[in-house]
Amino acid sequence: MAHRFLLPDIGEGLEEAEVVEWLVAVGDVVARDQPLVEVLTDKASSELPSPVAGTVLRLGAAEGERIQVGEVLIEIDDGSDGGQDALRPADTSDTTEADITEVPATPQPTTTPTGGRVKASPATRRLALEVGVDLAALRGSGPGGRISADDVRAAATLGGLSATEPLKPVSRSPISPIHSELGQMEAGRHDLRGIRGVVARNMARSWSEIPHIHTMDEVDASLLVDFRNRIRSMDRQGADAVTHLVVAAVATARALRRFPMVNGHLEGDPADTIVIPDSVNLGIAVATQRGLIVPVVRDADNLDLFAMAQAITEVAGRARADDLSAADLSGATFTITNYGSLGGRFATPIIPPGQGAILGLGSVAERPVAVDGAVVARPTLPVVLGADHRLIDGDLAEAFRRAVVDDLIEPLHLLVGD
Repeated sequence: MAHRFLLPDIGEGLEEAEVVEWLVAVGDVVARDQPLVEVLTDKASSELPSPVAGTVLRLGAAEGERIQVGEVLIEIDDGSDGGQDALRPADTSDTTEADITEVPATPQPTTTPTGGRVKASPATRRLALEVGVDLAALRGSGPGGRISADDVRAAATLGGLSATEPLKPVSRSPISPIHSELGQMEAGRHDLRGIRGVVARNMARSWSEIPHIHTMDEVDASLLVDFRNRIRSMDRQGADAVTHLVVAAVATARALRRFPMVNGHLEGDPADTIVIPDSVNLGIAVATQRGLIVPVVRDADNLDLFAMAQAITEVAGRARADDLSAADLSGATFTITNYGSLGGRFATPIIPPGQGAILGLGSVAERPVAVDGAVVARPTLPVVLGADHRLIDGDLAEAFRRAVVDDLIEPLHLLVGD
């Protein structure tokens, strides 16, 4: 009997998804729960497993094509009618509607293991094939042993490692160039799809709908650098993960609790409703091999410095390992982007859809600073706040940014509470 596998609502009422990569082809015999396809929504990437065992009869969409929720994604014959005809993949012209059942799908994150399958994203699998690395022989550095692209590159550099040898990610300088393939694309026309397509749609929507204002500052980071170094030398769980971003995240969460309108956003078309969330959920922008990903740290205003460090380290690691679900990428009320990790000083970041503001952090570096009438070299941190001017006026933007900056200038505030 043939089964129609329908594209499910992967989460939050999304209406369509893009077929990123088919993991099977017409004529393949598949097992129940075997991953069939990787799809991408505006929230996350997911692998969809087969609801039945059988033979693939038809693929409902090509790679790169976007299809609607409820449309047929794939047809599979479970062979229940018996005989060799059940195994023939191509000709389904004699199949009647009575012979077909429509099967609801159950999505799963791309990293959910099924049947002992090596845990790696399709992109990582392609890379492994290109460089001749056997994924089954690797131990991944990602959460749950997931194999990342860096793991594959490291194995290729070392000529391959056995499964018993731990593998560390390739270390990279925080200053550009980060990846040798950065900015590379063959001449010609290319479909705008995948993560880049999602980013493009979201940025176009934000830029067209939100009247942005930006306020900037550059603060003396001498005490911040000293504070970070002292904290990281402590013998305490999470201390070594405290970075300037972590300190800024705690300071931002405190300021959002103090100025809840900055944690809010506008809804409606046209916008006619102000929404003030009852929690502070920070989106943390993470640059990955596939593009910019923004996982969410929930209830950030309830996290102290060390808990925030652990939370950001965990979600950033999972983002780079392509180990995030739609839930991990939804619900942010405010976003922080640490573009300074790439060496930048000032930028004007775009506010994500469904939010009212964004904080950008530049690179910490020695720059000339006036101290008691003399110019001296001190570490400074550029800080930029982007705000939706329909909701946030200049005075509120300045007050909020000042609250964040005060805690960055004197981070001991973060250890003594409000």
